[in-house]
Amino acid sequence: MDAGALHRLARHLRDLATQATARPGEPTPSPGLIAVVEDVARHPGSAVGEVAARTGLAQSFVSKTVAALRDEGLLVSVPDAADRRRTTVTLAPGVRQDVLLPRARTPLAETLRTAHPDLSAEQLDRAGELLDELGTLLRP
Repeated sequence: MDAGALHRLARHLRDLATQATARPGEPTPSPGLIAVVEDVARHPGSAVGEVAARTGLAQSFVSKTVAALRDEGLLVSVPDAADRRRTTVTLAPGVRQDVLLPRARTPLAETLRTAHPDLSAEQLDRAGELLDELGTLLRP
């Protein structure tokens, strides 16, 4: 596999993950929105600028996304006690347990079957096994 193929595969895997965690009737979240939520979940209490730096997204985009997610009750933002010019961000209480974890634990079998109807049951099982193996071998 070369870098170009890896980028295409990564994009496809991201699409599969988004499909697997989506709920009926919900709009598909943008990759940027997902990146912000994932980063805040991994680094609670981070400043908006830190989230922007880690995700590679523009600070203005992160600020707007944080404001929208705060308005939806998914994030909490407060002024940094050490520097009032900075705003720190965390997941709202219950979001990890009630929203993120149930979605993260969704099995991929049905999503793989829907995305790849041309594959046999054995091929779909093997794809799932390979994804599990790669997840273990390449865990960041």
